[in-house]
Amino acid sequence: MINFKDVIRLKMPFPNINSRLAVNSHMYVCYTHVTNNYGLVKCQTFKNRFYNLQHRIIESKDPTRNPFNHKTLIDCDKLFKLNEIIIPDSLLTITRRNICNELYSKIDSELKMDGYETKVMDSAMVKSVNPDVNLIEDN
Repeated sequence: MINFKDVIRLKMPFPNINSRLAVNSHMYVCYTHVTNNYGLVKCQTFKNRFYNLQHRIIESKDPTRNPFNHKTLIDCDKLFKLNEIIIPDSLLTITRRNICNELYSKIDSELKMDGYETKVMDSAMVKSVNPDVNLIEDN
């Protein structure tokens, strides 16, 4: 079961099904988890270029703190909401499944500083690019 602070590899159909986030998997920190509803924050390899983000965290590779293999940019301008979906443990990162408490607190502070934009994702579209996830069936 995926919990808050866990880091998963997922393809995200954002802004659409043909976008780079939908074609390549990226890491996401699970910021919130209530039953089968998740709030995820995107992570990407940091490159020395301008990022148009108001709130971000740059985290170095450190297996005592995170599962990242490179210097990483954590995007705290957006929170991706996935509802009525089951994310399997098979999508967890390998070197370490989660981030440390200190990094989670930094993400929490950045998100709450001026607020963030919530992107509610279509669960069926998320499933279409991530065959390992399961949708919760309506009874």
